[in-house]
Amino acid sequence: MLATATAWFRLDPVQRATLWAEDGRDFVSADMVDGFGATLFRPFGGYLQVVPRLVAAISSTIARPEHLAQTVTLLSCAVVGAVSALLYLYGRTMLRSRVAPFLLAAVPPLIPTAPREALGTMNNLHSFLLLLVPVVLLVVPRSWWTSTATAVLVAVVVLSETQALLFTPLLLAGIRRREKWPVAAAFLLAGAAQVVTAVQYPRPSISYGSATPVTFADVVVGFVTVPLTTVWTTRLGSVGDLISASGMTPIVVLTVVCVAVAVTGIACGGVVHRWLVPATVLGAAALWSAALLVTPAGAFAFTEGVADHVAHFGTIRYATVSSGFLLLALVVTADALWSPRRARVPDRGRRRARARRGAAVVVALAVAVPLVVNVHDTGHATRSDGPTITSQVPAARATCASRGADGRGTALLRQSPDRSPWTVTLTCEYLQRR
Repeated sequence: MLATATAWFRLDPVQRATLWAEDGRDFVSADMVDGFGATLFRPFGGYLQVVPRLVAAISSTIARPEHLAQTVTLLSCAVVGAVSALLYLYGRTMLRSRVAPFLLAAVPPLIPTAPREALGTMNNLHSFLLLLVPVVLLVVPRSWWTSTATAVLVAVVVLSETQALLFTPLLLAGIRRREKWPVAAAFLLAGAAQVVTAVQYPRPSISYGSATPVTFADVVVGFVTVPLTTVWTTRLGSVGDLISASGMTPIVVLTVVCVAVAVTGIACGGVVHRWLVPATVLGAAALWSAALLVTPAGAFAFTEGVADHVAHFGTIRYATVSSGFLLLALVVTADALWSPRRARVPDRGRRRARARRGAAVVVALAVAVPLVVNVHDTGHATRSDGPTITSQVPAARATCASRGADGRGTALLRQSPDRSPWTVTLTCEYLQRR
C-alpha cells in the first residue's frame, strides 16, 4: 500500500487523468470495442501483454467515464506496489540483512525517472514486472503451496513480457529440488507461448528516422551516460553539461567505481549474491541494448555528440527499467558486503567485519538517499500537458446523444501524445454510464 501510494503521489493530477500512448489507443480501446475475452491473449507488437489487458478490463468495468484515466493510473500504480511487496517477501528469504528487503521494495516506485513515462501507465508495466524475474527465479520454494503460487506468478509475468526469457539460466538454481519444477515448467510454457506469438505475429519494424545504424559503441556510451547516471539523478541536462565541461572522465570514474563495488559484492557474497548481482547488471545492459537496437534513432548515436544526445534524451522509458535493475544490483551488493556479527572471533576478523559492514552501509545509503531526494524531482512529463479524459466526457456524451438513443456507436477522445493516431475509442454505451 505504501509503494502504491508513493507511485500515485509522484504523478501530478493531470498525469493521473490523462491516458498515455498505447494505454488508450490499444488496450482500453480494444477492451471497449472487442471485450475482455477476445483481447486477453491478443498479440500486441509481436508479443503477449496479459497484465495490461487485465488492468484495462478491470478499469472499464469499475470506473465511470469521468474517472477512467485515474482508475487506469491507480491500478497501474497498484501493480507496481504488488511488485514491491513481492520483492520484499522473496528478498527476505534470500538476503542477509533485515534492511535489504525493504530497499528492494523501495526501488520500483522510486526509480528517479519513473514518473516521466513509466509510473501509472499500463504499457510500461512490463518493465516493473521484469524487476521481479531474477529474484523470483532464484528462490527455491520450501513448500508446494509456495511453489504453486510462485509458478502462477511466473506465468503471469512471462505472459506479459517476452524479455523475461533473458533470465532463463537462473532456472538452474535449485533445480534438483522438486518444489522448483512447477516454477520452471510455468516459466518455460509461458515463454514458449511468447516465442510462438513472436513467430506467428512478428513485431513490426520500427525506426525513429535514424539515417545510420546504432552501433555497439553507441549502446555502451549511452548505457553509462543515461541508465547509470539516472540511478542518482533525473537531470540529464546537468549530466550533458558535465560531459561538455569535463569530458567523459567523470562518467568513466563512476563506471569503474560501480564495477569495482559489484565485483567486491560478488566476491564477498554467498551463492544467491553471485547469481543475482551479475543477473541484474547484465539484465540492465541487455534490456538497454535491445531497446536501442530494435528501434534505432538518430538520437541514440551517442558517440556522435554525446553531451547533446544525453542532455536531450527523450525516450526516458528505455532507461527506467535498466536504472531499476542497477539499483537492485546495488542493494544486493550492499547485502553481500554485510557481515553478520560473530562472537569469539580474532580482532583481525572483527576489524574486517566492521569494514565490510561500513562498506555495506555506504552502498545502501548510495541507493537510499537519491531515491528519497528525487521523489519529487521528476522532470516534465508529456502527460502533464493533458488532455484529460475527464474534461472530454461531456462532449463525447453529447456526440453519442446526437446519434440517437440506442446507445450504439463509439466516440474518439484525445489522449497523450495529443496527435494522430493517438486517440482512445470509448463506446457510447460506456459513456452513458453515470
